Amino acid sequence: MNLDQVLHTAPDTPRAFQSAQQRSAELYADILAVAPHGDGRVDIEAVQCRPSILRRTAALLAEVLPHGTDRLVCTTPQGLATTTALALHTGLPFATVTGTGDDARLTGEAHPGEHTVVVVPLTGTAQDAAPPVHAALKAGMRVSCVLSVLDLGDSSVVDTLLERYGVRFHALFPATPSPAPPRSATDTKEEGPR
Repeated sequence: MNLDQVLHTAPDTPRAFQSAQQRSAELYADILAVAPHGDGRVDIEAVQCRPSILRRTAALLAEVLPHGTDRLVCTTPQGLATTTALALHTGLPFATVTGTGDDARLTGEAHPGEHTVVVVPLTGTAQDAAPPVHAALKAGMRVSCVLSVLDLGDSSVVDTLLERYGVRFHALFPATPSPAPPRSATDTKEEGPR
């Protein structure tokens, strides 16, 4: 039973606690307020400089991590802040990827057979997520999914990752504001085979 379920079923729970959907919507509003580009997109670098946003982002990303994840993988320098926050929140170790394309290399401790999740803070195209996925697979790791904080909404990312690598993609929020509020990370959690 998670905290939301306990608070929902407890008879004496004060109504001051926010639901997962409220926490998610509040975080998204804070992200949009902190770092807007002139064209309506969000500057992920400005978002990653805010400890309170990173803490809450890590908590939401942790809710969608597949069970049995052994290690996180990210690109440097883009993914370091978000991945470090997630690693501190969950206690999971992580490795980094340097370089691009076929030159992408995994650095740090990584073991063949480990169940891995790739963290990419802002995903615009499949090329943003492909190098760390490719490097982890080349090292013999099992990549279960790619997690992103913000997604630019290019559907080719989902299709390419699934077709080319057999890897699912999940983003917490769209990178451009939409009229409908975002869904909570817990509402879209997928349980799939590793």
